[in-house]
Amino acid sequence: MSILIPTNCELHDFPHSTMWMNNGIVFSKFKKELIIDLDLAKQMVDDRILISNGIVRPYLIDISNLFSIDKEGRNYLAGPGCDLISAGAIYTKNKLLAFIGNIFISLDNPTIPCKVFSSEKAAVAWLELYKGTN
Repeated sequence: MSILIPTNCELHDFPHSTMWMNNGIVFSKFKKELIIDLDLAKQMVDDRILISNGIVRPYLIDISNLFSIDKEGRNYLAGPGCDLISAGAIYTKNKLLAFIGNIFISLDNPTIPCKVFSSEKAAVAWLELYKGTN
């Protein structure tokens, strides 16, 4: 199961994901069988920055539909791709994807606080701690 897209938020539909902002947190839900390479990673970051209005915000990303991500894409998302994110919550109930998320955090060492969650409520509560921080 993935996070539910709210009906009371302005949704932004991109080829890679649906994004929205709710209560100062940017949310992203990957499209089915998403394959991320460096070019797509850069586009995803540009789109997130647009949604966040160029302001540092916490970010919750639902990776439940991720199919694969290459090394260059991972490296970019862990480094320059963290621009304007105060903290990142990776959400999935899929144990294999949660494992991959934890490997990403361990090996790629994102430049922001980052944590994997299987509960949307817990992820949002954790991200609340990073609202208004740089």
